Amino acid sequence: MESITVTDCSHLLVFAAWDTYSEDRINYMFDLTNEIRGFKNEGWEKYRQQLLGSYPQKDEEENFNHAAKQAYIAFTHALIAAAFEEVDATPMEGFDAEAVDEILGLREKGLRSTVLLPVGYRKSTEDWLVNLEKVRKSTEKLVTVVA
Repeated sequence: MESITVTDCSHLLVFAAWDTYSEDRINYMFDLTNEIRGFKNEGWEKYRQQLLGSYPQKDEEENFNHAAKQAYIAFTHALIAAAFEEVDATPMEGFDAEAVDEILGLREKGLRSTVLLPVGYRKSTEDWLVNLEKVRKSTEKLVTVVA
């Protein structure tokens, strides 16, 4: 059985998140939104002040964990888009994030990698898993219904 590595995929999407939140980063996103929408909204500006009064004072790791969860929103959209286009994709965690960050120079950009998404088309003739039955937990084991 041949080992397949991440370098075998045709494309590798690396999802990254801000390493922390700062006033500049928060203001950038609000200013960009106002610019694109062409107006300011009083409620939106109050929300800006709420975030400015909260996140920049928090611990850097706590902020990164929150930002990483936000990166998963984009990741989920990419995974769904790949499925829609019938492109093979598989989520990857457990990788050496520090090495990925170094290779891509993410830290210098104020970013940290969160999840990888290799995409492409499988080589069915070389994929020993292709004909094996998928193993999934039953709905009853996976989902708890709260009435």
